[in-house]
Amino acid sequence: MLYNIIQRFHSGWAYLTLLLGVLFLVIVIFYAFNKRERDRFIKKLSLITVIIFHVQLLTGAALYFLSPKVEDLIRPYYLEHPVMMLTSVLLITVSYAKIKRERIIGLGVVIPVVVAILCMLLMIPWEAWASWAR
Repeated sequence: MLYNIIQRFHSGWAYLTLLLGVLFLVIVIFYAFNKRERDRFIKKLSLITVIIFHVQLLTGAALYFLSPKVEDLIRPYYLEHPVMMLTSVLLITVSYAKIKRERIIGLGVVIPVVVAILCMLLMIPWEAWASWAR
């Protein structure tokens, strides 16, 4: 029962994570190409994005350790998905740290966000996600 609740939360929260990740990417690209200085908006958006991504990571970790043991391990779910999503969260965290540190938003912030979003999009189990929405 707890596993099902966490699984539903993780799947639903993924929509928010994906939406905010793409929004963050667009805003960071806008700031970088216009050579804008960081302001309260980008600092708050980056903090909220990091929090959303970390909540998703924590629920995913809970699912990983609470999942029923399966004799026939499905490699994408037990190895590739967790590693790539962890990489995505780490890259978003790196970009957040760079935003806090640097006065002007540059490509050093954009590149980790682009790679993080790509990692996330490539490793979402779309077939399982589509069946969950039904």
